[in-house]
Amino acid sequence: MFLMYLPLQSMAWGMLGHRVVGQIADSYLTKKARKNIALILGDESVAMASTWADFIKSDKAYNYLSSWHYIDFDQPYTYPQMQSFLKQDTAVNASTKLNLIISQLKNKNLAQDQKLLYLRLLIHIVGDVHQPMHTAHTADKGGNDIKLFWFNKPTNLHALWDSEMIDDQQLSYTEY
Repeated sequence: MFLMYLPLQSMAWGMLGHRVVGQIADSYLTKKARKNIALILGDESVAMASTWADFIKSDKAYNYLSSWHYIDFDQPYTYPQMQSFLKQDTAVNASTKLNLIISQLKNKNLAQDQKLLYLRLLIHIVGDVHQPMHTAHTADKGGNDIKLFWFNKPTNLHALWDSEMIDDQQLSYTEY
């Protein structure tokens, strides 16, 4: 499970980036997993479910989810140090909440609406932690404080990873 927190060389995680990740994840599902997911999502695809957690950010009822999208680190860690840190981490962040979500989804008595909530969050947050700026040092606010230019357009490192690179290609998530 720890490997999902390592920043990978990938493109971006705005709406399009999340859908690309969701589409890729869907292609690796077993028949059993796909069937179980369909029982929860219905006609909603994994790719479309992947963006739900960003769409509801403006709804104050979901403010408690804001810190679930990332993990901040106060220092660089080696692989063994990172494993130790994540095992002991009690902060409200993507790491601790993914563990909660997974345990909740294993609960056979969980109500359907809660299954839907937790599955959408699982899909989204796993995508988030594979965006390097969502597992970053606290000092630069996940790359938001690092200003730069992308093809002569001012932006920041977080936005570059979230959407600038992948949106630049002007492709659909199904074309990646």
